[in-house]
Amino acid sequence: MADYDKVIPPGQEGKVNIKLDGKKLFPGLFDKKFTVRTNDPDNVQFDLAVIGTVKRAFEFSREMRWSGFVDDKFSFEVIVTSLLPTPVTITGVRWADDAASKSLLEKIGLKLETIEKGKKYRIKLLKKKALTPENLVANILMTTDFPKIKEKSVPMSIIVQKDVEIYPDRLYFGEMIIPPGATKAFDRTFNIVAVRGDSLKIIRAVPNRDDMTVKIQELQPGKQFRGTVWIRPSSRLGQYAGSIRIYTNNPKNPEIVLEIVGSIRVGEAAEGVPPAKK
Repeated sequence: MADYDKVIPPGQEGKVNIKLDGKKLFPGLFDKKFTVRTNDPDNVQFDLAVIGTVKRAFEFSREMRWSGFVDDKFSFEVIVTSLLPTPVTITGVRWADDAASKSLLEKIGLKLETIEKGKKYRIKLLKKKALTPENLVANILMTTDFPKIKEKSVPMSIIVQKDVEIYPDRLYFGEMIIPPGATKAFDRTFNIVAVRGDSLKIIRAVPNRDDMTVKIQELQPGKQFRGTVWIRPSSRLGQYAGSIRIYTNNPKNPEIVLEIVGSIRVGEAAEGVPPAKK
């Protein structure tokens, strides 16, 4: 942002004031250029260079990130050290508004501890209830008594994983076009991965519809599997929905349910079927 003297009398000087938002700049050296335009025929425009250094006000012992499995012990804390020359008190920490929609306030609590008054503090994240497999991203607001930094936003992310993952977790067949009075097969594939460990076994896979068939192939012993789903719907217009229940030897994920969704349309232009001759 810049403000400036719009009119400079002949033989006199003018002033250009530049204001930069340090929050939008990375720590370290920066070089910004501003173009100044005038009505002087000999200096229609020129560049004004601004060079400086952005210094960090706080140093964090680690990034606000945690990744683990559902049953892992949730232990997470960060040491915050003030790098400012004068003592700065961190007066509180709280979740930003974006955390409310993700139910973070009910799942994870925040606690602030003083290690060295005016210099060093500890922020703890405490689990209030069992975490479910999900990816949580939000901001923590840290308030201080420093007039120039009354509030600082700190990004945080928590990734909670299952022992066994299925990709995708829902199989979309889209619109299936079937010739009138005939049937046609459609297929899609999915993958099952043991995120930790290499002793996974797929015991069986059971579809809930008679027009659905599934076959699972082991790609990497005890670790990765690929499944193929074939469906042969009748030529009935409407939505298609089903599911496959996959049984494993993993005690924490004994059953995985894969949803199957799509729609059926009856028509001449089915894939691989030439239109009827008139």
